[in-house]
Amino acid sequence: MVASPKHIAVVALRRSGTTALWNLLRQDRRYTCYDEPFSRLLHDLPAENQKRTRAEFIALYNRDPQRFRDLYAPISRGEEVTREFSEGQVQYLQYLLDSGPVAFDVTRCMGKIRALHEAASDAVLVHLFRHPVAFASSHLQPSDSFDPFGLRKSWNRRTALQRKRRFNGWGMEELTRGLHFDATASLLSEAGVSLPKLASNVPAFHRLLAIWLGAFRLAESEGRECYGDQFMSLSFEELCSEPAVNISQIQDLAGIARVSIDSSWLKPASRGLRPDSEKWAEGARSVGFSADEMARFFPNEAA
Repeated sequence: MVASPKHIAVVALRRSGTTALWNLLRQDRRYTCYDEPFSRLLHDLPAENQKRTRAEFIALYNRDPQRFRDLYAPISRGEEVTREFSEGQVQYLQYLLDSGPVAFDVTRCMGKIRALHEAASDAVLVHLFRHPVAFASSHLQPSDSFDPFGLRKSWNRRTALQRKRRFNGWGMEELTRGLHFDATASLLSEAGVSLPKLASNVPAFHRLLAIWLGAFRLAESEGRECYGDQFMSLSFEELCSEPAVNISQIQDLAGIARVSIDSSWLKPASRGLRPDSEKWAEGARSVGFSADEMARFFPNEAA
């Protein structure tokens, strides 16, 4: 084991499996693991949440509550599609890294990989992504605890590939309309992706595929550009299929001895809603998936 293990940063879009990966990394007691440090929901610390993912934050908070309050700098919805961290967000991240070695996952940084590298150049960067169908399906069918008879879930499933709206369970719809549309469209355009406007009357899943594609391209290109051989591209499907292999690879990159991780609780990755429907491939082509990207993610429809 080396004297100074590298920090582990996981970048992903929401609903991409970050909590599962974080729970695997959390088992390595050599690391302090922070789940979603830029979430706007940490304002009520030291309270725990339903997922029980806050123990590390609570411990940090309890050491000096006032310092945590002074430095806590969440990323607002509009800031998700900006390129830079604010000065306060950089200071907050450095405060977390002082607890090192640290592993953390961020789902509000699709355009901030270069900024992340400036703040944490000595980290390993893992780009975690779901298959685009599974990602879009998850947003089109959000969990709903106020649906005791399953009527809303059933309606979501039936209308998933037709409806134009209603996919804001985790805030993605906000990024594609209203005040945030221009900033989101501008960021995606840097990756060669055109974000359909609400008025264009395309199904909602087209807009989700556009966000996925832009974020995927940015993370893959800028992750490799900034982190080089300290970058790892990992699909959630691969993680679920071979968790021990992938965790070992992350540990190797971080420069630490391999330790066993319990993954018996990890379920197989969902393929999403009607994954074999040709509508998914039609939508992917519509938002600009390249021939290589079609062959990778929609091999049966790539021709």
